[in-house]
Amino acid sequence: MKRILDTVKRIEGLRDGYYHYEALMERAEYIESELSSAGFVVQRDELLFRGRSYFNVVATPSGLEGREEWVLVGAHYDAVADSPGADDNASGVAVMLEVARRVGPRKGMKFVAFTLEEPQPHSIQFLVGSRHFVGRMKSMGQLYRAVLILESVGYVSREPGSQLLPPFVKAPRVGDFIGVVGNKKAEPVMALFEDSAGRFVPGLKVVTHRTHARGFLVPETRFSDHAPFWDAGYPAVMITDTAMFRNPNYHTPFDTSETLSADFMAQVAEALIRTVERL
Repeated sequence: MKRILDTVKRIEGLRDGYYHYEALMERAEYIESELSSAGFVVQRDELLFRGRSYFNVVATPSGLEGREEWVLVGAHYDAVADSPGADDNASGVAVMLEVARRVGPRKGMKFVAFTLEEPQPHSIQFLVGSRHFVGRMKSMGQLYRAVLILESVGYVSREPGSQLLPPFVKAPRVGDFIGVVGNKKAEPVMALFEDSAGRFVPGLKVVTHRTHARGFLVPETRFSDHAPFWDAGYPAVMITDTAMFRNPNYHTPFDTSETLSADFMAQVAEALIRTVERL
């Protein structure tokens, strides 16, 4: 639990790719170091955006070019401009790294830290890193049994009415659960995560939501790096505390580690570890 919170603190801070490019690169190098220390082969999936070089960090047992039916766990490491981005998304990176450390470089496991997920300043573009990655993987003929994207997983509120909801989504009105949003192909993955939490982390409440039409009927369900995987036809889920529908600090200077629950993040990590082990 402490290690996850320490990692959040190590990642948080201004690190958008436009105004704080060097800080973003420093976070990427830290993630590379942590994954390498866990025994993975770490590679960069490089891309150019507005004349600058960026990269997704990819960790596998023996190299990205291996032909497997992968289980991928991912999270974006950039933050929106002017926010330290503790929940969004240092929390997701911290849980991803915890899962990687404990699961280790098992055959068929892939961990990816995505860059430039957030809306880019002076632009309408977002999900830049994951779109590039999915396009490259599709062209390589890579197959995925399951894609699990961690998107803001550290904020909890037990106050009545603390949970807002987008249209057509049913869930409790108290923000003390973890949401799992998936496409039709990912229904077995959602069910497995829910079952794993029930068996091994009974204190973690899980709410699942299956999207239709690749999430376009409820656009908010597409606001993270799982969406390009949906568009490419892969089974993918977003694991989330629901971000702007719960956390009042979303995309503000007040999104700090002090507002997060280390216990909740540890529970999410444990449920995800049990899930990928069973996958």
